[in-house]
Amino acid sequence: MHREDKARRADWTDEAETEDDIVEPLSHADAVNLFGERALRASRMTPGKVVLVQVVVTLLSAAAWGWFGRPGAASAWSAWFGGMVCFVPSGFFALRLWMMRARPSISGLVVGEAIKVFGTAALFVLVVVLYHDLRWVPMLVTFLLALKSYWVALAIR
Repeated sequence: MHREDKARRADWTDEAETEDDIVEPLSHADAVNLFGERALRASRMTPGKVVLVQVVVTLLSAAAWGWFGRPGAASAWSAWFGGMVCFVPSGFFALRLWMMRARPSISGLVVGEAIKVFGTAALFVLVVVLYHDLRWVPMLVTFLLALKSYWVALAIR
């Protein structure tokens, strides 16, 4: 280790040991005063409900693209596949969470999220390679709408 690194590390350690402001966790009463009682309640929105919202958003978007898009069928299918790229991996992740509910772990969440990310990328590649009438705008718009369904779930809480 360089002398400079040792000096920085020593400074950091000394500062941490002499810190007057010790961080204390909030009590329940402090948390209620700060965030309100509603913020401390468990959310009614489950991962399965979020996936259901994603499916509904996908269906609505595909119907809209089919009605207003040119050509309608190709735009609707592209929108459907864009939504599927989002809700299929999310569905597997929600299923994995449900199966792990007895013994949850951080590593399980990380592995599930990694599977979700790689599954999304793989589905994008499959859609691009296998669907020859692909319309990029409907697919990407629907993917983003379905992906942002999480924000709706947080707002409903």
